[in-house]
Order: sequence, then C-alpha cells, then structure tokens
Amino acid sequence: MHRKLLIGALAASATLALTAGAAQATTTADGTASLEATAAPSKAGTASKPKNVTLGFDLSVNRPGTSVGQIVLDLPKGLKFSGKGLKKCTATNLQLNGPSVCPAGSKAGTVGSAAARLEPGNTALTFNVYPFVGGDTKILFYLVQTDASGNEMSSGIQSVLTGKITNKGRKLSIAIPQELRQPLRGLDATLTQIRATFKGKVAKHYVVSSTGCKGGKWSIKSTLAFAARSDGAAVPGAQSITDPVTCSK
Repeated sequence: MHRKLLIGALAASATLALTAGAAQATTTADGTASLEATAAPSKAGTASKPKNVTLGFDLSVNRPGTSVGQIVLDLPKGLKFSGKGLKKCTATNLQLNGPSVCPAGSKAGTVGSAAARLEPGNTALTFNVYPFVGGDTKILFYLVQTDASGNEMSSGIQSVLTGKITNKGRKLSIAIPQELRQPLRGLDATLTQIRATFKGKVAKHYVVSSTGCKGGKWSIKSTLAFAARSDGAAVPGAQSITDPVTCSK
C-alpha cells in the first residue's frame, strides 16, 4: 500500500452545478469550513416510488495545523444512500488495477476532486477521486494524484478509501488511517477541499434516492472529526456544517 496523505480528507468527489441553498460556513478560533450541497431533482419521490437523485457536496476547509481522522455525511429523512441492486467493484481490484476494471454499473458518481496541504512546508496536493459501489452498504473512493496541470501522475499517490453506509442509508462515514494522515515521520496532511457528486442507477436501484420532503428542505450535514498529529498540535473538537437544500413533495 502506498504511503499517502490527503486521503485524510477524501469523502468523495466532483461538484455539480445544481440548484441549492446558499453555502453555510462555521468559524472557529483556528479557521473556517464551508459547505455547499446540491440535490436534483428537488421534487421528492415517495416510499413506494423513490426518485433517483444526483447529490453534490463542495466542502472547503481552512484549518491549518489539523488532520481529519473521519468524514461523515448525514442525510435527512427523505434521502438515502444505497449500493443494493447495483454492480460492485472491490477495493483490492481498484488498488491493483485502477478504475478501468470496475463495471460501468458500479459507478457511484462522476469523477471528483480533493486537495490537501502537507505540513510543515505548505506543499499542496491535488487528486482526482473516482467513486464506486463496493457493496450494499459500502462506497469506495479511488484517489489518484494530479500535477499542477490537472494530469494524473502514474508515479504519484494512488489509494482506496472505504465509506460505510449506516442509519438506514442516511449516514456515510469515511475513516482516515494514520498512515495516510502522517505519510512520513514528522509530516502531517491537512484537508483543504473536497468536491463530490453521488449518482448512479441500475434498473430501479439508485446510489441516492428520495422518498419524501419535510418542511420544504433537505438539511444535509458534513462533520469533520480531527485526529492526533505527529507535531503534537492540540486536537480540536469535531466540526459540523449543515446546508439546507430546497425540496418539494
């Protein structure tokens, strides 16, 4: 397994310009984070006739001196993630052979992006992120490093992260292992941005589906849990950001 970094920030990828509420931001003494969520179509399905939804996240983080240990995406009632009924790809196959080996029906979204900064040194790192269905309750994210021109680097960092779906499809949790948060002794990675779009279907099975809308909005939340660093910096408490997306019955 390669020794990578950012991955302490992945949670998915690709941003999609869909209609949504204004981006929300939270501020701490150490910095800020902002989230813009999107969902289309905004008219919800029902329990008996769910609708296929394209769900987008654009998360920006300005928290120098921190490393993300876990990323959690929480959906409200009326929206859910699922890999049931879709084609599957395995983490082992992705790691060894890359995204070209995965069945087309296993795609969990469009190619996204992620960015991180190495500290000390302030070296920027950028990645393309490919999401795939890894199981009924699992989404895999294949990261490949890109250069300053956006080209994928064959000799760069390549890694696979696993997102676990729980809470009846309303929670997606992505844990970041220490070897990725601290790729080398004395070196820490800090997340700066992730952009993700989830969508996909096989017959009437959807990566994200809607079954209802309450109060005219879907409140979508992202939570960052921070982890210990090699530089011994104090670990801040978890930071959550919620963005309301307009919906209708």
